[in-house]
Amino acid sequence: MNYTLITGASRGIGEALARRCALDGHHLILVARSRQKLEALAIELHQTYNVRTQVVPLDLLQPQATLQLWQICKENKWRVRILINNAGFGYWGVHSEAALANQMEVLRLNAEVLVEMCHLFVPLLQKEKDAHILNMGSISSYQPVPYFSMYSASKAFVLSYSRSLRVELKPLTIGVSCLCPGFTQSSFFEKAGTAPLISSSKFQMKAETVADEAVRAMKKNQAVIVPGLAFKLCTCLSRFLPVSLTTYVLNKFFRPATLAVKVEVA
Repeated sequence: MNYTLITGASRGIGEALARRCALDGHHLILVARSRQKLEALAIELHQTYNVRTQVVPLDLLQPQATLQLWQICKENKWRVRILINNAGFGYWGVHSEAALANQMEVLRLNAEVLVEMCHLFVPLLQKEKDAHILNMGSISSYQPVPYFSMYSASKAFVLSYSRSLRVELKPLTIGVSCLCPGFTQSSFFEKAGTAPLISSSKFQMKAETVADEAVRAMKKNQAVIVPGLAFKLCTCLSRFLPVSLTTYVLNKFFRPATLAVKVEVA
């Protein structure tokens, strides 16, 4: 029996990905900090879809957490076939006014932890047929975003890293995809207190829709997945418009009236 491992699975896109994978009959390893949320989700998915669900409450920012997760999978002989690196977060606000330690945590979880997970689990993945890695990028992977500077920079790294890793792992028959969603209905922008434009539902996709497109594209071994036609057009435009122009527009759009605010993604 093999599993799909999802980090940041307790809410948002991570939770939606867990539901979508369960719909397809994937047995799941659910990882997040909240044991209560994970256990409730695991019970629901098992009862609804008759899939086996393993729960690992773990804060991936803690030292050696990724190694601990890898050891748990090895000791329990959980064969991981699909690795979904979804966990991440960001800060909205003036970079120089936010605590440096908090800013570095963004890089740690969004980039370093993701790299550690890929490096640790590749030896397990290569033992499985049709193995795959899905890394969580963002539409901001394509564009610097003032006042989301650490978040957008970390997601740019994820996109570049995923593209490179995809080529390296092809001989091992491990697929690699990078999911780059745009504004998605979750607690992200609500907690940030950003512009009403973003908070409006017509400018956001449902997490379930993002997850559905992601899983469908992952099955096709698509390299980069940008859910939603509007956001696909945005990524295309970013290739042709001057970065100075798009950054100027985003600067006006995202400029905060208050200090930096921590924004949980998963």
